[in-house]
Amino acid sequence: MKARMRRPALLVAVTLAAACGRPEAPAAEAEAAPAVETAQAMDTERGGVSLSDLDRSVTTARAMREMPGAVDSILAANGFTRPGFDSLMYAIAADSALARAYTESIR
Repeated sequence: MKARMRRPALLVAVTLAAACGRPEAPAAEAEAAPAVETAQAMDTERGGVSLSDLDRSVTTARAMREMPGAVDSILAANGFTRPGFDSLMYAIAADSALARAYTESIR
């Protein structure tokens, strides 16, 4: 039972660490594009996560980092519920290539 809880806890910790990173400069958004292009060079859909879902998750995470008091509004504006967004984060974290693309894009 303890081992079953370790992996999800680790995935959540990695996702939160990536989302709570240092503040980004406007130029950093331009640098994030190569990571998304790298992900596009992979399959159009991996593990049930499309590239548009990856892009939406990055946009949503950035907005939540900038305005932590408006999380529910940000999720709704991007078409997510809290459980839906969590599920997408787990799916991205489960695929090493998508996780790398997400991490590079979120910086």
